Amino acid sequence: MKQYRSLFRIRFINGLQYRAAALAGLSTQFAWGFMEILAFTAFYRANPAAFPMEFSHLVSYIWIQQAFLSLLMPWGGASEAVESIVSGNIAYDLARPIGIYNRWFCETVAGRISRAALRCAPVLIIAFLLPPPFRMSLPP
Repeated sequence: MKQYRSLFRIRFINGLQYRAAALAGLSTQFAWGFMEILAFTAFYRANPAAFPMEFSHLVSYIWIQQAFLSLLMPWGGASEAVESIVSGNIAYDLARPIGIYNRWFCETVAGRISRAALRCAPVLIIAFLLPPPFRMSLPP
């Protein structure tokens, strides 16, 4: 277990070093969030009764989705594992005295959590400070 904690810590610290990538990701997430909200605004103006949720709830859902995107995104999860298989270096990984699946799992989880740690709080804070049509709101 100590080995896995060390792997997690190393990968987490390594992931926190990419602050410029996190800023670029933040700007992309805000642009995408505003684009989604504006698209749904047009649909809601056309026929608000056609949707199962209120517009304010939809806006909150979009901001939560953008805040936690790095935890749930299907791309970029295990690129080192795939590279290890393609290059043939998996033989070295299999010779180590640590389980390969648990190693890759710890590294992937640490990478995702480090990306989320840099992006989640700023997205949520700014989403609560936006003007009313774009503002994230708490449930009643």
